Amino acid sequence: MDSPNLEQALSDWRDLLGNDSVVTCKEFLQAAETNCTALRNQSPALLRPDFTSAVQQIVQIAAKYQIPLYPFSTGCNWGYGSKNPAQDHCVLVDLSRMNKILDFDKETGLLTIEPGVTQRQLDAYLKQHDHPYLIPVTGVGPDCSLVGNALERGYGITPYADHFAAVMGLEAVLPNGEIYRSMLSGLGGEAVDKAFKWGMGPYMDGLFSQSNFGIVTKMTIALAPKPERVEAFFFSVKKADDLGLAVEKVRQVLREVGTVTGSINLMNKHRVLSMSEPYPKDRLGSDGLIPEDVLQQLMKRNQVMEWTGVGAIYGNKKVVAAARGEIRRILKPVAKRLVFFTPGLVKFMHGAAQALPVIRDLHLVNVLGTLNKTMQLFAGEPSEIALPLAYWRSGAMPTDGTSMNPDKDGCGLIWYSPLLPMKPDLTREYVEMVKSICIKHRIEPLITLTSISDRCWDSTIPILFDRQDANEVARAHACYHELLDTGRKHGFVPYRLGIQSMDLPAKEHAVPDVLRSLKQAVDPNNIIAPGRYGL
Repeated sequence: MDSPNLEQALSDWRDLLGNDSVVTCKEFLQAAETNCTALRNQSPALLRPDFTSAVQQIVQIAAKYQIPLYPFSTGCNWGYGSKNPAQDHCVLVDLSRMNKILDFDKETGLLTIEPGVTQRQLDAYLKQHDHPYLIPVTGVGPDCSLVGNALERGYGITPYADHFAAVMGLEAVLPNGEIYRSMLSGLGGEAVDKAFKWGMGPYMDGLFSQSNFGIVTKMTIALAPKPERVEAFFFSVKKADDLGLAVEKVRQVLREVGTVTGSINLMNKHRVLSMSEPYPKDRLGSDGLIPEDVLQQLMKRNQVMEWTGVGAIYGNKKVVAAARGEIRRILKPVAKRLVFFTPGLVKFMHGAAQALPVIRDLHLVNVLGTLNKTMQLFAGEPSEIALPLAYWRSGAMPTDGTSMNPDKDGCGLIWYSPLLPMKPDLTREYVEMVKSICIKHRIEPLITLTSISDRCWDSTIPILFDRQDANEVARAHACYHELLDTGRKHGFVPYRLGIQSMDLPAKEHAVPDVLRSLKQAVDPNNIIAPGRYGL
């Protein structure tokens, strides 16, 4: 990067934003770049705009001096790189101050927001105004950006599980500083543009998802209405050999009952125990892994079997009752234990367990506490229930009531998140591949399979390691890359990439020529997030 150009750009940005909103302090930037993957791409500065017009001018200045930018919403992208750009020397653009809820239509559930709006903020807004809608919650926690998660094609477990599918429209600042809007909006149909995802003419909004074609500054999301009843179901699969049958039955539930269910998760014993038990670091085997006899003890203590299935039903009482009966019928051949809970029942059970001196200190209280937080997610309420996973192997969890921040708290985490067809044989093949490679690298094989549809799983594998141990860091990255390379040979390809593999599409010549041509036409100086997904 040409240093005189950078200094001139910084001077112009200070004139635009004020000194406090242009950060060049090395210690601050190093803290911003620190993340769970233990990788770090260096940035010379960080900018904090408050308005879309400021973003436009930031981009125009960057184009003038040919300084690359890397925007992020709140940076809570734990395990994928967080605030880090795909390449060195990008100026960070922190959009977290752009956190206005611009519009909400209580009749249709259409929400228009800026990129800094979080799950926690939306939760407070909906409760304040008594709007009966579900928040598109995720396991990343309450302080995640709704816009950022949607643009990365994140998903959850509530009825609108695919979060980008719920995006009805957006506005973005293009690399020349102009504003992108859809044709419908340009023709005066702004209201209907929010209600109809596909607009008119070529569908362009998708180009801003997992890309670097512009900086999204406004988005309209459809929220799912809060149903009369939410009922979660949990079932256990006793034998590892029954995984194939479990896949068939989950697929059948999704096909026959799926219109009133969100996603269904299948989690292996390691993954469930990571939510229920502290990491047994003083009971590891000579290979550095949890021995099978210890696993069996922990499984017995927590009543965990080889696989655990989790899903939820949404609707009125009659619909939920009918769906419950069908789910019981379909899962009966494979489920050794099937239970249904409502959020209210679990909250009552947890409160009662805490109040009774006889059992207050027993393990049951912790189990019910975890279940209570899980039920919050099913009910569309932000929760930190999934965040402790990042701390299972390393990191210091806050004890003063502050929010968990795995990046700052020293956690080591890399996500491997491939897609695979929902077929029994392929699912078994995938599980064996993950177990073999993880064990080879002395990584506990924590496996979750989440239904994207009745045709496709997304699997999430958290590679957990001690970020302070150079050998563990090296093993974790070697494990990730072997999973990535071996998985690709079997057709298991990630739905999203972290900074450690963002160059993969370019290296493998997987980026379509039309996308390269579009990037060159829209951003000839490669100003916006160079290197993202190989572009």
